[in-house]
Amino acid sequence: MKISKRVRVLAVILGSGIVVASSACGTDVTAPTPAVPLTTSQTTEARSRFVPSEASKALIGVTDGVYSVTFNPAVDQVFALGPNRLEIPANAVCNLTTSGYGSAYWNRPCSPETKPVTLVVTVKNASSSNPQVDFQPAMRFNPNTTVSLYFYVRDVSKKKAKDWTILYCPVLTTSGKDSNGCVNEAFTDRDLTSYVDFKASVLFRRIKHFSAYKVTDNGGYFGTE
Repeated sequence: MKISKRVRVLAVILGSGIVVASSACGTDVTAPTPAVPLTTSQTTEARSRFVPSEASKALIGVTDGVYSVTFNPAVDQVFALGPNRLEIPANAVCNLTTSGYGSAYWNRPCSPETKPVTLVVTVKNASSSNPQVDFQPAMRFNPNTTVSLYFYVRDVSKKKAKDWTILYCPVLTTSGKDSNGCVNEAFTDRDLTSYVDFKASVLFRRIKHFSAYKVTDNGGYFGTE
């Protein structure tokens, strides 16, 4: 599927439950302004600019499986995965061949990718309170842009506010378990703090790269889970 640069498009990837919205007019994909922290942990209460509809909440998430979509990285992109959401601004994707990848590169500027990008999305535990999404190929994003990931978590509560976190998982096995340890990146980069909107039941954060992310309710206090 190729998305026009000039016409706002809303396209459903048939059979997948993944919806892609693209706009050359400049969709507002800026990160929310953080609120006052609830605790000393890396999870902060804030209002989410994305609130899933009641219909999408009823889905809980897309069916576990592997999905593929090709998009134009030169325009703003919004991916709806059931009640979950990924926002990639125009020119945020770094050149897949020349930009480099790894923790040493996350905050380095880069040249944008100009060719269509095929994104393979693997969804696991979609119907649980610990959903997990793996994005391939591995890529990083220009640190001068803000790419945001939102998860609808119906069981999130203020009682365990400080424990809810979106972790980065470098490597995943087919069973969905991480082999190298899932990391709370906020311990080394405050830009990657997780935020929670209790009213909308949404957990969200900025991401600077792909591959896999998952929701946890145990905080990942020591950096890994």
